[in-house]
Parts: sequence; structure tokens; C-alpha cells
Amino acid sequence: MSIEQLLTKGGGEGLARLAVCAVAAIGIVELAEKLLEGKDIPLWSKYGPWIRENKTQAIAILAALLYGASLALWPEEKKDSSPEGEGYTACT
Repeated sequence: MSIEQLLTKGGGEGLARLAVCAVAAIGIVELAEKLLEGKDIPLWSKYGPWIRENKTQAIAILAALLYGASLALWPEEKKDSSPEGEGYTACT
């Protein structure tokens, strides 16, 4: 799904999903930073300094991963955009 599709009239659901993923990513990064700081955890020792220096990029990457996972787990429903689906009949 592109940014144009998210911002169009029917993209409210996708935009809301993206916003929820972004807020969740902010919370996860902040929580990980507070809980794992000073602990001898190999992954945090390796990636923790990068996350602290590049917090915006880390949040964006995590939000994209969460968004992809949410689409895989709960696919968006396709709306019928044909005029026939709205109670109209096609001209012959």
C-alpha cells in the first residue's frame, strides 16, 4: 500500500493502522531503552548504542515491521468500488 492510497478518501483504516503501529513502536523503543540499559544482554550490547543514536530510524523500522505483521495477521478487507455494488446498474 502506498502513501497515496493511505491518504485518499478510503484510506482511513490504513492510516489508523499505521498510526497505531507508530505509537506502539515508540513505546517499545522507549521501554526497551529503560529496561535493558546497563544489562548484559548480547543483542542490546550490539544494537543498543545504534538505537540510542538513531532513535527515529529505529522507531520507523519497527513501525514498518509492525505494520507488515498487522497486515499479515489481519488483512484489510477489499471494498467493492464498482457502481453496481452501490445499488446502481450498469448501462447497456
